[in-house]
Amino acid sequence: MIDHKKDSNDEIKDPMAILEDGLVLCKFGRFHIRLLFTSMAAVFASTMVTTTSSYILPMAECDLNMSIMHKGLLNAMPFFGQVGATFFTGFLVDAFGRKLFLVGGNAAIFICTIIEGSSQSYWMLIVMKLIEGISLSMSFSAVASMITEFIHKNLRDRILLLYCSFMSLSLIVTALMSWAVLPQPWHIILFRGYFELRVWNFYLYICSIWSVIAAIFYSTIPESPKYLLSHGQEDAALEVLRKVYTENTGNLKETFPIKSLGASGSFKSTKDMSFKKQLTHAMIEVKDLFRPPLFCRLMLFSCLTFVCLLAYSALRLWYPQLSTIIENYIKDHGETSRFCVMMDDYRQSLNEKENISLANNFTNTEVCIPKLSGSETYINGIILGLFSLLFMGLSGYLVDFLGQKILMFILLILCAICSGSLYWTNSSIQIAVLVSATCGLMQSALSLQQNILIRVFPTTLRTLALSVIIMMGRIGSLLGNILFPIMLQIGCMGPFVALSAITLCVAGLVYFLPDPNKESGGAGDK
Repeated sequence: MIDHKKDSNDEIKDPMAILEDGLVLCKFGRFHIRLLFTSMAAVFASTMVTTTSSYILPMAECDLNMSIMHKGLLNAMPFFGQVGATFFTGFLVDAFGRKLFLVGGNAAIFICTIIEGSSQSYWMLIVMKLIEGISLSMSFSAVASMITEFIHKNLRDRILLLYCSFMSLSLIVTALMSWAVLPQPWHIILFRGYFELRVWNFYLYICSIWSVIAAIFYSTIPESPKYLLSHGQEDAALEVLRKVYTENTGNLKETFPIKSLGASGSFKSTKDMSFKKQLTHAMIEVKDLFRPPLFCRLMLFSCLTFVCLLAYSALRLWYPQLSTIIENYIKDHGETSRFCVMMDDYRQSLNEKENISLANNFTNTEVCIPKLSGSETYINGIILGLFSLLFMGLSGYLVDFLGQKILMFILLILCAICSGSLYWTNSSIQIAVLVSATCGLMQSALSLQQNILIRVFPTTLRTLALSVIIMMGRIGSLLGNILFPIMLQIGCMGPFVALSAITLCVAGLVYFLPDPNKESGGAGDK
């Protein structure tokens, strides 16, 4: 039996440090594999929410009568939904627990995606994308918190990097699913002119599978022990540790060495509080987030995330459309050309269509023929995911030698060089490599930043802080997807030079990031 209530000096040991010892005793086993699989399904679901629009844009262009600005708005809409709800849901996740919102958020995404797949108009699709974004905000910020609070400090960094690699893997899975489904000639007419299901409708139905898997599996996973302990539920936290110990080792719960977390009187319990009192208690705790030094860190992480996601999301979500433009240019002209020449040709063809419609007083009867994506577009999506996985793997190896901050700086500088070089490319393979490298490098830098921020905020404020930072990132994604088509219409060079410039600027902010190893001390957490 191990009693951690007192150490050799008869001083009460930090309950969170005792819990860390308990996580070490639980080891890494079947429970954690189940948690990681569930987290992977949740990440896949979140990627489907933000990425499916970019794959259906070329195909649904005629069905939904979309202009380039309509496409930009559709890409941005999930982020708009998250911006409006992320702060509030992050506060609730810290107040009422991770599990409730992980299950409910993924279930809501599933329902929204099914309704979205039944869309018959552009406005129905865009409204459901907005609600889907709100649903995603309920669960997204809690996924990383749930993982980090179940993994002991000796493995936490490596597991968080593995978790971040799920995003790269999700890009590959999304591209493969798109390639398998979207070229199919599926078209079912139930009520002509009122309810027709085209292939992109079925594609959205199929993409909903990941959210329902995540909702079902999260319902079988217990609440985070660190959340329970930080809210005064010592017995419940200890019981969760015993369950994890039993599942991982096969031993009986009674053989778990730790008999007490020694938290009596250290934490104020919220278990028996009314909803109103829990809300008031959580709001009192929130004040600490807006005081030094946490507030300064919050602003720094928010600024970094805003700028990085403004660049990353715009390029990643517009890449399938850009790739389709390049494919169709080569098909029409029989040869490739400089990247901006191909973009200008597409922009000119859109302007000509608009002029024809205006000249005919909107009575033009020409049948709209969509420029469909070919296999190269889906292959490029897979390449992008593979590059992201490659850079994530290299980052995981190099971070021990260079440190997180220095590696982040190097990745951002390389990212700026790759995005700025796009203007001078003249072949589809060069474009694919540079876009994939830009997105992969940026994602690796964001992953390193997330590893830092999760460890420098206390447990009771972690999800709220993460939600605020994610909210600022979503504002960046929203603006990026709206500004990108506007800048593309003005001129091809603008978007890519801007991406390069802002990435260089944000690289300088890396110097001011805190060191998580100094912050966490021996406990591995707060």
